[in-house]
Amino acid sequence: MKNCEIKSPPVFAADVPRWDRETDADGDDMGLVVEQVFNNTIYNKQKAEQALGILLPGRMILTGEWNGLTYTIEHESIRKGSTVYIGYTFDSIPAAQKANIRGKTEQGKLILVAAKAPPTDIEIEEIRVLNLNE
Repeated sequence: MKNCEIKSPPVFAADVPRWDRETDADGDDMGLVVEQVFNNTIYNKQKAEQALGILLPGRMILTGEWNGLTYTIEHESIRKGSTVYIGYTFDSIPAAQKANIRGKTEQGKLILVAAKAPPTDIEIEEIRVLNLNE
């Protein structure tokens, strides 16, 4: 007996034949159907993991760590075009809003850009990176 082959990348098949007592086929034919269902499971698992994203640890950004009005966070999971959600701690939200911080992504980098210098240190609780276009 062989194991099902995982397609790379996994392919989702919407049309999977249904077998019943009247089906006249051999084990190889049935194995292909099982493999389709198996690959659907792998596909769904990858899409679910992709939707959850990667959670990066929080950090404290001290006022003196800004390079002009930018601060760069580096991580290999960040891609050009990643969607990034930043969760500030409750006490840091007013300072982040006052500084009007925005972000943009490049390969391996999240670049935070402030419209004006943050008045105090800013604590980020979490950073979630989503790469939905992969």
